[in-house]
Amino acid sequence: MIRRWGFGGKLLNVAAFLLLPQLAYTASFTLGSISTAPLVESGKFWPLVSYLERQLRSEGIDDGKVLVAESIPAMSSFLKQRQVDLYIDSFFPSLAVSRLSGSSLMLRRWKTGKSEYSSVVFTQKNNGIARLEDLKGKIIALESPFSSTGYFFPKIALLEKGLRLMPKRYETEPVRPDEVGYVFAQNDSKAILMVLSAIVAAGATDNQKYLTVSRNVDNLKIIHETDSFSRHIVSYRADLPTKLVNRVKEVLLNMHQSEEGRQALAAFENTTKFEELPTRDIDLMAKLRKYVDAELKIQ
Repeated sequence: MIRRWGFGGKLLNVAAFLLLPQLAYTASFTLGSISTAPLVESGKFWPLVSYLERQLRSEGIDDGKVLVAESIPAMSSFLKQRQVDLYIDSFFPSLAVSRLSGSSLMLRRWKTGKSEYSSVVFTQKNNGIARLEDLKGKIIALESPFSSTGYFFPKIALLEKGLRLMPKRYETEPVRPDEVGYVFAQNDSKAILMVLSAIVAAGATDNQKYLTVSRNVDNLKIIHETDSFSRHIVSYRADLPTKLVNRVKEVLLNMHQSEEGRQALAAFENTTKFEELPTRDIDLMAKLRKYVDAELKIQ
């Protein structure tokens, strides 16, 4: 069953619209995200959707919704089926969804006051691990299959060192001397705890999360850090009308210039503003395409 979460916490079943033809059609605008906690995720996005709904009334929009998918393929399907109009997520899932659905990348978001971050691979101090190559025969804790900083970028770093990665269901599974095993911790806090408890040899997270933790814990060290990249990217479905695309882009770019817009941004996880994607990130996307395709098994 497909679930859409509208304002006020009202649960809407798409099938209901098919069963109730007497209801008048209303033009709606749907914003999508990926999460395994749909209620929590919907709550995060409501302030932005509410603001967009008000600003897009001149385009015939009189309703706003949030649709949360459980995975990259699910979000790609929602975009292709016109069930999602605008999608906001981190670097890797945005690229992956674009490859699968044909969605176009539009802007980047300053999330929690930051426009960029990097991915770090960390371990305990004084354990003999000083570089990525030292992880052979050991297990690293990654976050989740759709995490940019906790999975995609550290995985690329390991692969570019010529290391052979093997997924493991449990951290207690044996690892061959010529491979690096990895498990999913499902969140970066747990990955950090697994490293501190010596359950795994290393973990991955973003540099800002690591900095926060390292202020209170002095037993960790970074053995690899990637270049910085945009935190969050805004994209839209391939067949969204050009006039509406231009209006959405205009609204997002100008939100931080009005009091109402700034209030909506602050309520949307302390977002500072939206801005054009830097050329550096566009070039990076082209470089990473082969890794995204390999992850999605696109030939």
